[in-house]
Amino acid sequence: NWRGFSGGQRDMFDEVLKYGSLIVDAFVAYEQPVFVFIPPFAEIRGGAWVVLDASINANVMEMYAASGSARGGVLEANGAASVKYRTKDLIATMHRLDEKLIDLDKQLSQAEQSTAESRRNEIKEAIANRERALLPVYEQISVQFCELHDTPGRMQAVGVIRKQVDWSTSRTFFYWRLRRKLAEFDLRKKIIEASEVGRGVKSPTPLEASDMIKQWFMESPGMTEEKWEDDKIMLAWMGQNHAHLESKVIEYTKECVVQEVMQVMTAGGNTAKIGTRGIVE
Repeated sequence: NWRGFSGGQRDMFDEVLKYGSLIVDAFVAYEQPVFVFIPPFAEIRGGAWVVLDASINANVMEMYAASGSARGGVLEANGAASVKYRTKDLIATMHRLDEKLIDLDKQLSQAEQSTAESRRNEIKEAIANRERALLPVYEQISVQFCELHDTPGRMQAVGVIRKQVDWSTSRTFFYWRLRRKLAEFDLRKKIIEASEVGRGVKSPTPLEASDMIKQWFMESPGMTEEKWEDDKIMLAWMGQNHAHLESKVIEYTKECVVQEVMQVMTAGGNTAKIGTRGIVE
């Protein structure tokens, strides 16, 4: 269970922060697929999460977690509860949910108007005793509540992991996922290189190139969003339509050339004259 950089003397001596930043720099420059997988009963917390987060390089990084028992987040559940759910918040929750405290609050409000001070003090003491009795229970509930935000289901819902993967099928899943990504990366590299015909045409980002591949996939008969997410189907489609995809890249290259020529032709001053003369020659 990696908890990252604690800021203590030992971590400072071992230069944990320095080497963590080197890992981040390496991920930023990396161009091949990277999969981060949180296995069963494992946790990634604090600085370790910051170093491994897929948003460091969304072009190549994807994050996954084992179904059920994996946990992840910057703060541990105890730390999040102590920050987000302090004692005053727990007491307010008690008075909102506990029937006995709700009844005592009603009695106190009635006693404020007509009952003697001794009776009001008795009610206040009963409220304080009830709060002390419930506090340990509510503290455990608050920790459990915060831990629910670190489950694989919640991580997938907020988008910090791509998918939950069963441990029993993880090897097969990542085998096909890697094959699909390597083929996809090779094709999108060709798309990016095809747009590098001049200075006037903006090259697509790797994610934009992937969107273009997805558009070509969806244009094929019988292909759907669900099939796009299936690595085996996607890989088979790329193999069966290799010649078609090559022609798509050539067409895209022609479009980029046309855009570059049009920008040169429509430019003002010497740029248009020199560009036109070069095209004619």
